[in-house]
Amino acid sequence: MARLPDTSSLLRPPWSPGSGDRGWDRQNRRGGAAVTLLALIALAVAGVVAVPPSRPAGAAPAGARTGPHASFTGPSSPAYAGDAPDPDVLASGGTYYAFTTGTTQGNYLQALTSASPSGGWRPWTGGTGSSALPRPPAWETVNSQTSPGVFHVGGQWVMFYDASLAPSLEDSGHSCLSVATTTTLSPPQFTDPSTRPLYCGTPSDGGVLDPSPFVDPATGIPYRVWKSNDGGGSAAPSQIWAAQLSASGTAIVGAPTVLLTVDQAQLPWETTTDDPQMVMADGAYQLLFSGGNYQSTSYDEALTTCKGPLGPCDQPAGPLVSTYGTVYGPGGGTLFQATDGSWWLAFAAWSASCASYARPCGAVRELYTAPIDLSNGLSVACSPPAGGARGYRMTASDGGIFDFGNLPFCGSTGEIALAQPVVGMADTRDGGGYWTVARDGGVFAFGDAHFYGSTGNLALNQPIVGMAATPDGGGYWLVAADGGIFSFGDATFFGSMGGKPLNAPMVAGPSVGVTRTA
Repeated sequence: MARLPDTSSLLRPPWSPGSGDRGWDRQNRRGGAAVTLLALIALAVAGVVAVPPSRPAGAAPAGARTGPHASFTGPSSPAYAGDAPDPDVLASGGTYYAFTTGTTQGNYLQALTSASPSGGWRPWTGGTGSSALPRPPAWETVNSQTSPGVFHVGGQWVMFYDASLAPSLEDSGHSCLSVATTTTLSPPQFTDPSTRPLYCGTPSDGGVLDPSPFVDPATGIPYRVWKSNDGGGSAAPSQIWAAQLSASGTAIVGAPTVLLTVDQAQLPWETTTDDPQMVMADGAYQLLFSGGNYQSTSYDEALTTCKGPLGPCDQPAGPLVSTYGTVYGPGGGTLFQATDGSWWLAFAAWSASCASYARPCGAVRELYTAPIDLSNGLSVACSPPAGGARGYRMTASDGGIFDFGNLPFCGSTGEIALAQPVVGMADTRDGGGYWTVARDGGVFAFGDAHFYGSTGNLALNQPIVGMAATPDGGGYWLVAADGGIFSFGDATFFGSMGGKPLNAPMVAGPSVGVTRTA
């Protein structure tokens, strides 16, 4: 978090409650263990349907090791050389928006816009008054608003942020969360009609701040993460929390749950946890946060994986991004997707090593953006075979992939530890990618196969035994041993045997019927 500088932050039925998706490490391999599952997926020579290209994706395997799982090269120059602390970046309608803690431009919470994630950023007004919150509620201490987090849910744009409860000073243990809404980002201004805070935590929390919203793509359920202890003197450790939100995304409906507690004894750099953010990227629940003192060059970004939107989350082995070159104290960051679906990391970093707004330093926290690879090393580059797909693939129970004919190898789970074996696979129609599914319903996507969701975070009555893709590759079905069907993406639910008596359990399927018209 960072304050204003002182010039005197649905699955379809029948579903039955496998274990959750998990974090993975970077390893992959071509081969597998002895082939215990012969999932031979033959591909048609003709009639190939083009599948829109996408980034490699995959669901995090249950019980896998957590290790380094991102590749990032920090940019040497800022995307915006003005002050932009605690940025939250998103793309909508071809425009990129960065919502930040307020600055000396007189904006409480700032809104920047650009046509590109890498540069061209400017205040949306072109100068002063570029506020995302032009009229803060009266219960908030003036200029104490920080760390906006914005998402689209329930037909509206929702912005969470924190502010001090008036007349308390900022960072005095009285930081609370509030929420503002708008129906459009043209202009990017929000309204907060509240007369009291949305959430202040408990007295022992020492204030709550740095909220960030998240929609779980596997379920469509919205959540919010935040941190406790604003540094106002509480002896409580800094913690990252999460709670389920209402369908409108504006109210907490679930019990707050701790995702991660600062562990300075084991991780000396982790003196606090600022600006947490959760995303599902490449099938894994990823938690980004900052550690250290933001008013120093020791501030940094960290990234780890979680078992689900309500955790628990593993401690990272170390920071992802620390001071480098003339980029001082990078932190307060956010992960966002560009218009082409690629993942980027944005953060703020001091413009000078003195790391202070105060004179004689006079530094500002500039905006940096760059692509980040969150593929965890499970996927490798591959392309659809030229002239059409001719061949087949097999998967082993450890997820090792064996390809024949002209089909490319696009990655596998063959060298990571899975808690549940792989039991099925399906190919994209152009042969340039494939999915595998584990017994608990965790789905792994490779090449041009998109990840559309899984049952990895549900408790299943019977295990998953197979999967099939839709003809256009825009979704897939999973089938359980009791005949229950789970559909994702554009896969339509037509019925199932779930809950009905079977003489024997299902062992494969579903098969897909396709009707073609001239």
